[in-house]
Amino acid sequence: MNIKLPGKNTALHAFILCLFIFVGSEAFAQFNYKIDGLVKEDDKPLAGAIVSIFDFENVKVKDLTTSATGTWTFSLKADEEYNIFITKPGYINVKIMYSTIGISPADAKKFKGISNPVVEIFPMPADPKLAGQLTATLNKPYLSYYYSAEENKMIGDEINNKPMQEELSKLQRQADGPNAAAKDAAKLQAQYNEIIARADKAFLAKNYTVAKDAYNEALGVKSSEQYPKTKIAEIDKTIGDAAAKEKADKDKALADAAEKERLAKEKAEKDKALADAAAKAKADKDKAAADAAEKDRLAKEQAAKTKAEQDKALADAAAKAKAEKDKALADAAEKERLAKEKIAADAAERDRLAKEKAAADAAERDRLAKEKADKDAAERERLAKEKAIADEKAAADKAAKEKAAAELAAKEKAEREKAEAEAAEKARIAKEKADKEKAIADAAEKERLAKEEEKRAFEKKYRGFITKGDSALLAKNYPVAKTAYNDAAAMKPDDAYHKEKLKQIDTDIANADLFKNDLAKKYPLGVTEEKVKEGNNNITRRIVVTGNKGVLYIKKETSFGTVYYFKDGAPITEQLWDKETVVK
Repeated sequence: MNIKLPGKNTALHAFILCLFIFVGSEAFAQFNYKIDGLVKEDDKPLAGAIVSIFDFENVKVKDLTTSATGTWTFSLKADEEYNIFITKPGYINVKIMYSTIGISPADAKKFKGISNPVVEIFPMPADPKLAGQLTATLNKPYLSYYYSAEENKMIGDEINNKPMQEELSKLQRQADGPNAAAKDAAKLQAQYNEIIARADKAFLAKNYTVAKDAYNEALGVKSSEQYPKTKIAEIDKTIGDAAAKEKADKDKALADAAEKERLAKEKAEKDKALADAAAKAKADKDKAAADAAEKDRLAKEQAAKTKAEQDKALADAAAKAKAEKDKALADAAEKERLAKEKIAADAAERDRLAKEKAAADAAERDRLAKEKADKDAAERERLAKEKAIADEKAAADKAAKEKAAAELAAKEKAEREKAEAEAAEKARIAKEKADKEKAIADAAEKERLAKEEEKRAFEKKYRGFITKGDSALLAKNYPVAKTAYNDAAAMKPDDAYHKEKLKQIDTDIANADLFKNDLAKKYPLGVTEEKVKEGNNNITRRIVVTGNKGVLYIKKETSFGTVYYFKDGAPITEQLWDKETVVK
């Protein structure tokens, strides 16, 4: 980011600079992305390597030195681009690029991440030709990472990183000479051992997915090794056994639940039948008791009625006797006056009549008592017969109920067995249908995933070509950029983006060639240096002419002490300026 500040008013200058720093730090205050790097030589940590970090304006931010373990650490800022150069006296100079440009303040506040770049450097070869090839190769980033707004994460530029690393490895092997094969084998073995250790750790932790991926990665390094193959087979068996056990447990749980439900239903039906039978028996018993009580009440009422009638008859007889006696006494008194002679006869007659009446009364009482006893005995006999009939009926009802219950149980058992057979058949048919539907669904899902994966791979490959083209175009590597955009055009002929970029490349190449030809016409062969003043900045221009082409190098020294270097408008390092523009 370029910020032009007034040069004369130092206080205003400082205020604006502090204001910019404050606003910028507030906007991206919580951005948290850290680099934990590792520098190696021959796959071993390299201590004392120098890590120089430059920002977007090619201003050095920091110099670091790797520790005894070859590590270094640096925290990035949001919306910034860094060029990181890693070297050691006598060693090659490797470049890493990180770009956080494009992240919004809102995303920056919650963004967190760690990058772990591993860089392998080696001594600069004595062969000038090989050294020149290495220098030309290392002008491009060994590793590059950029922020993807679409995925909201930092992404490695694998399209450019891998070819660059392969080219550097090839040159390293050339530099190693006879020792290259041994070093390659040792490096391969170390890489294999590291992957196996990681896989074994995941395996012991029962993280089988990570372990299997790592064992497959190890086979990618050394395909002939048996150990990872054995471990992969063991993982597949473990996962298969676990899946089979899980399925068996699930099937058993379903069967147990179904059996439990069936037994509960059967018990509920049986309990209901017993409750219904008990309720009916109780109702029958209560009715019989009520009937007996009613009969007893009626018998008691009849007995009371009979006794009342008897008492009334006795009372009537007594009243009649008294009335007759009173009349007889009155008659006797009246007759006593009339005829005393008849007193004895009348008295005898009265005695006779009294005796006869007494005998009649006694006979009547005996008859009534006998009649009551006979009636009571008949009633008891009738009640005994009714009770015997009721008991016999109750026994018959009980036998009928027991028979009905046995027949119902047999019927329920037959129906249950039939229902179980039908349910088993339905379950078998349903399972066959479900298995068939699952197989069809699995096949369809597999086909869909394959198509999606093919589409993602296509889009990833296309974006890779576009990213490679953009990176190369930014570095003004027009042949690589043009090839990448043509590859993208072959995949999506109708896309307008690569067409515009190809037009831009043709225009840039034409303009660049014209500019370089004009420089070659204007300046002599070799290096020409010019110094000018632009405001408070000192500008040094060096024009390097080779053959019929010229290259413009610019060194810009600001009033703040910051120095920038450019080659045909693109930022370069001080080392490249010194190397390519030496005035001879």
